[in-house]
Amino acid sequence: MLEKIKEKIITVKKTMDRSIYVGEKYEKNLKNMVTEAYILMVLGVVMFTINVINGDVLTGLSPLTFIITSIISIFYAKVVKKRVGSVVATVIAILFVFTFDVLFVTNGFAFLWTLLIPLSTCYFLGIKVGIALTAYFQLLYIAVFQTPLRQFVAGHFSDIVLARFPILYFFNAVITIFVMYEYHKSVLYEIDNQKSLKQEISLQKKYAEERAGKLERFSFETVEAFAKTIDAKDRYTNGHSFRVAEYSVELAKRLGFDEKETDTLKQEALLHDIGKIGVPDAVLNKPGRLNDEEYSAIKLHTMIGKEILSGLEDMHSFEEVAMYHHEKYDGNGYPSGLSGEAIPSHARIVALADAYDAMHSDRIYRKARTFGEIVAEIEKERGKQFDPNYADAFLALLKEGALD
Repeated sequence: MLEKIKEKIITVKKTMDRSIYVGEKYEKNLKNMVTEAYILMVLGVVMFTINVINGDVLTGLSPLTFIITSIISIFYAKVVKKRVGSVVATVIAILFVFTFDVLFVTNGFAFLWTLLIPLSTCYFLGIKVGIALTAYFQLLYIAVFQTPLRQFVAGHFSDIVLARFPILYFFNAVITIFVMYEYHKSVLYEIDNQKSLKQEISLQKKYAEERAGKLERFSFETVEAFAKTIDAKDRYTNGHSFRVAEYSVELAKRLGFDEKETDTLKQEALLHDIGKIGVPDAVLNKPGRLNDEEYSAIKLHTMIGKEILSGLEDMHSFEEVAMYHHEKYDGNGYPSGLSGEAIPSHARIVALADAYDAMHSDRIYRKARTFGEIVAEIEKERGKQFDPNYADAFLALLKEGALD
């Protein structure tokens, strides 16, 4: 039994030691204290004016104190945004005003006002401050009404008031503080739930990012596997897709593409020739120049590539690169004869990288072209086969030695 009581006391203490004024609730409490201070200031002005008009200067000291401390409280809560200063000002006002009124202003109104202290101070100032102030006034009433000090107020109140008001105040305080303690617990419960929810959201976000990373890595690895399959089919251009991807990335960086778009372009370049899967091996691996019929067959790889990729979700740009990387800026390319910026930008980039690798690599029917020949060819085809702006950027990379 004693252990349970001890545990309960520890739980209650821990609960009251935790502040409910955190985060948004801190800001809300500041606004509430400002509102309370404005109300007390207006009330103080009204009461002080009435007391002065009636010549009751002594009673007017209380509202004057509330006016002054309300201004201080507003300053701390609204300007400095520190609730401690506002709390201290309010506590000083409550202690001074109501102690003074209980002892020297014996019209009974002070007693009625103090019945609100347990509720208002627990709500605005915090449950520990509220309990401390309530305990102080409980002891003050016991001292004034039920000790020899009673003789100073006996002429102003009936015996029944003197005997029962401390008891009334005690039960009012107990009930109010119990309710406010439960309110305090409920707010802490809400705070803990919000904290747990944020932690769970953060954890789930972390897991989602990890899963997305794994999926992205899996997706990229899958694209690379396809690229290797494509390159393996054409033994004369093995590694072509990876080189085109590398050159495309370098050009994209020079053009100022962000990391996400550059990564997408890399994968598109890796799959730009995926349609060659549908081209006969005899055509792809012919040790010599192609005739017209064979050339027509190999040109179909752009259409085949589009068909292969069109069934995959969120890969529209992949389709475009596979379909249009053989279009020419002047409109003389294939398969659709697009020109200028009607050709998707990624396809224009891959077209440059693709042509460069073709010129830079040995083929069965010819040797790779020299650096000078490649530069001259790109300059000649600037604005014809290639986007002029992209060609300029690519030439700058070549001249800087940024490409193999």
